[in-house]
Amino acid sequence: MAIVNVSLDTSTRQVALTVNGVLVPHSECQIFKYTYDGEEFIEFSYTSEQINAEGFKTVHRVFLPSVKELASLASEDIDENGFATKALHDSEKAKADVVEFLRNRKTKR
Repeated sequence: MAIVNVSLDTSTRQVALTVNGVLVPHSECQIFKYTYDGEEFIEFSYTSEQINAEGFKTVHRVFLPSVKELASLASEDIDENGFATKALHDSEKAKADVVEFLRNRKTKR
């Protein structure tokens, strides 16, 4: 379990996101609460971007899985706070994929 706080300064339009009191750097944050067919749903996610020492960028979406998603996720896919993470972009992997594609293209000629 985690306590998530989202604070919005309406004059500067800055958003602070904390998980268990720790400030979380994020580029995007979403929270929805709605009722559908008498059942209450909550959707929460945020996107974090990181650049490693070599300058490669990774983007991950961290989200609170729905009950349906929980059934399909393995226990190691969920962290101690109950969140799951999905990689949206990895420029290091993208570069490796392009290099591999070019190598394969040269060998096929």
